[in-house]
Amino acid sequence: MTLALLEEEILACRRCASALCKFDVEPRPIFSGGVGYPIFLLGQAPGKTEYERRAPFQGDAGKSIKAQFAACGLSDFERNVYQTSVTKCFPGRRPGAPTDRPPSVAEVKNCLPFLARQLELVKPKLLVCLGGLSWKAFLSMQEAADPGFCSREIGISHPSDVTVPHMVGRRFQWRSTIVLPMIHPAGSANGARSRYPVLDRESKVLLAKSLAELGLRDL
Repeated sequence: MTLALLEEEILACRRCASALCKFDVEPRPIFSGGVGYPIFLLGQAPGKTEYERRAPFQGDAGKSIKAQFAACGLSDFERNVYQTSVTKCFPGRRPGAPTDRPPSVAEVKNCLPFLARQLELVKPKLLVCLGGLSWKAFLSMQEAADPGFCSREIGISHPSDVTVPHMVGRRFQWRSTIVLPMIHPAGSANGARSRYPVLDRESKVLLAKSLAELGLRDL
């Protein structure tokens, strides 16, 4: 299968339509990029701004991570970064609240096979995982390919047990791809940044280091 055919399949997916309908949103898978893009940016789920603009990383969190890449030496973000998320559709708002609803276990399960195939077809040099849901997605794929990885490498029994100290400030390997977990740039993650400032800074140092090592700076 080509990436174009896979993306057609993702865009046509309606597995979560009944769940999304309860939160007054329609299925609208969001991603961008192409085969051979050297960087793969994995968020948690599209937000309301992404839903409205039909493009990934358009809100404040997107502006923040793009600025971080620029500060690390990547000059052309859009031509080098494949942009997607663990779940492809905006999950809607929490009832009676201005914040986004976290995707359900079922929604994540429906989307994970798409993510695995996106990675296989894009073949990035660097996978940047933003936030806990993306770390868990990576660990789920790694654990399936290499049983015992979570216990052996980070000292937890299951991906759902992962916390910031397990992941942030470290790099991992997914096949031929370097994997860099980072705290999500959204304002809702300010608490994690304030609790783990050293790890947060170290992840940004590792981003710059990874771009340099892979020859991706000033692209």
